[in-house]
Amino acid sequence: MSTIDPGHTRHTTPDPLAPGQPPRRTHGARRWLVTVVAAVTVIGGATAAGAYWSSPNNTPAAQGGTSGSAASVTAPSQASVSATSPATATSAATSSAVGAERAIPVYYLADVAGGPRLYREFHSLAVLNGSPALTAVTEMLRGTPVDPDYSSPWPKTVSVRSLTVSGNLATVDLTGFVALGAAYEVASVQQLVYTVTAAEPSVQQVRLLVNGAVAPSGHMDWSAQVSRANALDTQANVWILAPTQGATVTSPVTVSVLGTGWEGNVPLQFYMGQRLVAATYVTTMMGGFAQAQTTIQLPPGSYELRAYNDNGRDSSLQLWDTKTFTVR
Repeated sequence: MSTIDPGHTRHTTPDPLAPGQPPRRTHGARRWLVTVVAAVTVIGGATAAGAYWSSPNNTPAAQGGTSGSAASVTAPSQASVSATSPATATSAATSSAVGAERAIPVYYLADVAGGPRLYREFHSLAVLNGSPALTAVTEMLRGTPVDPDYSSPWPKTVSVRSLTVSGNLATVDLTGFVALGAAYEVASVQQLVYTVTAAEPSVQQVRLLVNGAVAPSGHMDWSAQVSRANALDTQANVWILAPTQGATVTSPVTVSVLGTGWEGNVPLQFYMGQRLVAATYVTTMMGGFAQAQTTIQLPPGSYELRAYNDNGRDSSLQLWDTKTFTVR
C-alpha cells in the first residue's frame, strides 16, 4: 500500500489510453528525500495534485476535438491528391487552408531505460485544412521538438499524402516509411498513432499506408489497423510539464509532472551546472499515470530540473526527463 505525505496529494484517475532522454546520471536518493542544499529553501506542504487530462487522449480542455463523421483532408498545397502525385503538407500552406492557431499535441521519442519511449509536447500551430490530425502529423514529420532530448526517427523526406477520419478510424497515407530496427519501427508507428489519436479524440485506431499500399517492413505486418499500445510499456514513466524547456519563470517555481512509479514517487533534483542545489519530490500514481505539482523557492539563475522514479527495490533512481529554465 502506498503512503502519501500529508503535504503531497495525488489525482488517481488513470487514463486507459494515456500517451509516453537518454539517462544522464543516477543519483541514490531515497523516496522520502527532501533535501535542501546551498541555502535554497524547499517549500514544505505546498504540493497539490493536478488533474490529469480528462480526455482519453490527454488533450487540453480548450483544445476540443473534431467530429467523428467521415472527412478527408489532404496537404494544403493542393486541392486534391492523386495516387501518383502525392502532396506535401507544410507550413507554407495557402491562407485559405490554414485556420487559427491552437495547441496541438505531438509525440516524440527518446531512448530511455534501454529502449525508445514516447514524450508529448504541445505546439502552437495553425490548423491545416481544418484537421488537427493533419496538422499534428505534419509537425511530427517536419517540425522540431522544443526539448533537444526528443527526436522523431521519421525521415524528413516523408510527408502526408492524405489523412481521412471516419468514425473512430483514421487512415494516414504517407510518402515513405521508417528504415529502422524492429523496436524503433514499432515505436515510430506508435508515435504516429499516439499523435493522431491525441489530436483527434474521436479516433481510436489508425490504418497506415505508404503510397496507397501497406507500409513496407522487414519486421512487422502493418496491414491491420493499429491502436495505442499499453502506455506503461510505450510512453516515458515521467514527463516534466512545467517549467517548460527554455522557460523564464519567477520564484516560487511551480513544478508539474505527469508520472508513474513505485508508490507513485517522483524525486526532483535542481542543478546549476553540475552542482545539485535543491531536491524535493511529488507523488503521482502506481500502476497508472497521474499529474502532480509542487512549488519551490529558487534564487535567480539558470537551472536544470531532473525528474526520476524509484524502482522500489533499492535506492537507485531512473532519470526520465530534464528541463532547463531560468529564474529571473
